[in-house]
Amino acid sequence: MKSKKKLIVLLIFLLTSVRCLAAESKPIVILTTFSEHTISQIVDKYHEFYPGADIRIIFRRTRSMLRLLEKDDYQNIDIVISSSPVLFHHLANNKKLHTFSPPYSVPSWLAPHILDISGKVTAFGYSGFGLISNEQYLTSHGLPIPETWEDLTNAQFFQHITMSTPSRSGTTNLMVENILQHYGWDEGWRLLMKIGGNIAFISSRSFGVSEAVSRGLIGAGPVIDSYAINSIKVFDYVGFKYLTSSILMPTYIGIAKNSQHINDAIKFVDFLRSKSGQQLLEKTSIAKFSLSQPKLAETTSFILNKQLVHSRDKLISLLFDQAITEQLHQLNTTWESIHQLESQVNLSSEALKKLVRAKQYASQVPVTAEQSISEEYLVLFNNDNAKRGRDPIMAKEIQQWKVTLRNNLQQANLLTSQIHQEQE
Repeated sequence: MKSKKKLIVLLIFLLTSVRCLAAESKPIVILTTFSEHTISQIVDKYHEFYPGADIRIIFRRTRSMLRLLEKDDYQNIDIVISSSPVLFHHLANNKKLHTFSPPYSVPSWLAPHILDISGKVTAFGYSGFGLISNEQYLTSHGLPIPETWEDLTNAQFFQHITMSTPSRSGTTNLMVENILQHYGWDEGWRLLMKIGGNIAFISSRSFGVSEAVSRGLIGAGPVIDSYAINSIKVFDYVGFKYLTSSILMPTYIGIAKNSQHINDAIKFVDFLRSKSGQQLLEKTSIAKFSLSQPKLAETTSFILNKQLVHSRDKLISLLFDQAITEQLHQLNTTWESIHQLESQVNLSSEALKKLVRAKQYASQVPVTAEQSISEEYLVLFNNDNAKRGRDPIMAKEIQQWKVTLRNNLQQANLLTSQIHQEQE
């Protein structure tokens, strides 16, 4: 009997040991919005310091990453790397991040741009954004190099620009929010709708903008600087200019609360913030500015209202897709007609009035500035069902947007048609 008990105890011990060994043998998993190639370059260098480290990299876009981390079995994720403050704000609010103790510090010049969730994440680099352009393409089409958002609204750039969308790119979401906070909601959307009228195609990802420009498929578009820097290294005809009043985009790293490799994950964070890790930011394709390089930060003083970024993230993504992405062809047609009329010098005073009204219709969105900051309105898009796309009230609101946007373009087209007929 005693020998039987000993055998059972031994079996339990062996099973427990096997489970522990299996847990220890699991790789450290890094979930990131950056490409696997980009992060693997850093991991390769990390292996020089920790040759036994087993690291796996998973790439996801921001919204796909959020869906993954909402699942119950997300515990196999150890490290999260992204430039999306919306992502980390969501994770912190849902208590899915490990707390660093003590928290990591950041330089005072970067601190105003950092997420206010101290101890949950840390920045290890930062970026800016601007306009990437293909100088050969622009020259062949007789176009200047665009330097401002307003330049992208000019008739000469019709069908010569591209950009991604907030729903497909966390950095594009920040660019759009930057416009809306800098210019104001109404003027910002007027600017975005005019730019939308010139867009030839919507890129499925932010990297696709720099790729299309570099390949000569399009002339210019807004991108985060790291993509432009990598393209410039390869193509001497690719240029890049930072936009004025643009924000800084810190690059964050956090550790999943349920990670089974907390100590190893902390080692990786320490490495990224070490001298060796910081030097890699320029030498590899991640192409970020290190925490010891304040030069870019000294050129901008614009700070985003971070609470607005988080509270209307979903609203802006949905509205951009309905107003620009989903009706891009109609938007192009309307603005092409407007551009043609603007180029005419003999329009009557009545025609000019109609043209002003047409431009107003073509650049309006069906959400007011008051609604964009109203907690009562924003809750339509921020409840759990809405985030999963299953809320009937939100669906009804979006349907009303569609009707209004369609009617706006129809009114704009009616007015431009009337002007054309009057000119005949």
